Amino acid sequence: MGKICLVTGGVRSGKSDFAEQQIWHEQDVCYIATGVMHQKDEEFSERIKQHQERRPSSWATLEQYYDLAQCFAHQQHKTYLLDCVTMLTTNILFDKVATQYPDKMAMADDDFLTREQQSGLIDQLLVEWQAILRSIKASSATVWMVTNEVGMGIVPETRLGRFYRDLQGKINQLIAKEADEVYLVICGLSQRLK
Repeated sequence: MGKICLVTGGVRSGKSDFAEQQIWHEQDVCYIATGVMHQKDEEFSERIKQHQERRPSSWATLEQYYDLAQCFAHQQHKTYLLDCVTMLTTNILFDKVATQYPDKMAMADDDFLTREQQSGLIDQLLVEWQAILRSIKASSATVWMVTNEVGMGIVPETRLGRFYRDLQGKINQLIAKEADEVYLVICGLSQRLK
């Protein structure tokens, strides 16, 4: 039976460092990088480079955010580090909006998704995450996941920001409920919650 370890906290709280340190000694690790660049972005490129340089060269890397349930169903590694849940959710969300509501891709406040569209997308993302979690549980892998705790800041000004905060909050709760271990990282300090 697979094991899920969730690490949550604010941006730049030390979540990724903490998760990496937990498996640093492991021999068979696959790092799942879920951040994808859709256009040239020097700042994002630098973040990716820092993550790449920080992890051991012996780790395998999988740059992917889609079909992860299938990835875990055909598990090839003993340990995985999925970094991060938030980027994975963002990428899947925008893929779904692009295919189902292409006229809403701007996600502007004055022409935002209807409540029904929002609800449907939340349901689809939760189903996607349930499939990923089932697949992990059915494997023999240990999967560490890093996510952002999105609900501890100010209320977002835009409708997209509020929708996304609510969506990611639901996903984080779903993962935490299924996780074997949950850690909160603040200012580089970790606290085990579960």
